[in-house]
Amino acid sequence: KGSCMQAYYSGRLIKQGFLALIVALVAGFLLIFAMIGGMSLSPVPILIEFDLPGSIAGWRTVHVGMLMNAIMAIAIGAAMRAVVLEESASYRVFMGTAIAIWCNFAFYIFGMFAPNRGVTLEANRLGEASLAGAAAFLPALLGSVTLIYAAIVMWRAQAKEEK
Repeated sequence: KGSCMQAYYSGRLIKQGFLALIVALVAGFLLIFAMIGGMSLSPVPILIEFDLPGSIAGWRTVHVGMLMNAIMAIAIGAAMRAVVLEESASYRVFMGTAIAIWCNFAFYIFGMFAPNRGVTLEANRLGEASLAGAAAFLPALLGSVTLIYAAIVMWRAQAKEEK
């Protein structure tokens, strides 16, 4: 049963990785829109001008950060198949990593609008505290804790014997 559930949670985590990849690719388009000031229908010479909320640096962070989250989830999901995990441990690795992916996404989005970039709850040398800063910081804190926990579970897992 443990092995069956381990494969199940591994597959679910890999799927979360591909969902994060889709989000990253959409964020890549939003990055382009932020850079050029609208949506280009290139190669047709049409630009639908608009100002996308946020910043070029912020959208780049969302794009690259979610690409890294996608790679992380797919890698951990694949690595889950190389170790022996009990059903509960498989679930904890899946949940710890999935929570981190989407908490990181919240951090990237809200941090873009936070004067202090959401790296602390209070004001710091980057800027003042704000609601956006709290909305970035609190998920980031949760995600970092759950991912550290998932990494420890994986680190402690025994490798499967080669046949």
